[in-house]
Amino acid sequence: MKKIVMVIFLLSPTTVFAQQGVDPEIMQQLQDMATCISTIDQDEMKTLEKESKDFEAKVKGLCKSGKRDKAQELAMEFSKKIVNSPALITMRKCTETISSALKGMVPNMPPEKVVKNYDDKHVCDDI
Repeated sequence: MKKIVMVIFLLSPTTVFAQQGVDPEIMQQLQDMATCISTIDQDEMKTLEKESKDFEAKVKGLCKSGKRDKAQELAMEFSKKIVNSPALITMRKCTETISSALKGMVPNMPPEKVVKNYDDKHVCDDI
């Protein structure tokens, strides 16, 4: 969900930034990134959002009913599926070339950060 909010932020008009005296080079990078992100299939994004909500509900149910191992297995599978989705792959490519000035504004999304590592903790303890 946080990523979807970030996408909306990235697609917002850059005129807001221009009014605040943002460097033209940064403005161009934001515009290029927004243009790139706008190529992402919105139906796929909606599908990912729905799958994420369904996944969360299913995991919560499994955890609540004491099926922690099944919940853990499902979390790992879902995490691997998401990281390989075309929408997130494109999103990562769109943000690869941003300058260091924008690094704090755009989430760092390498696959190893997107895939949640549950080696030292359990998904049921994290929700």
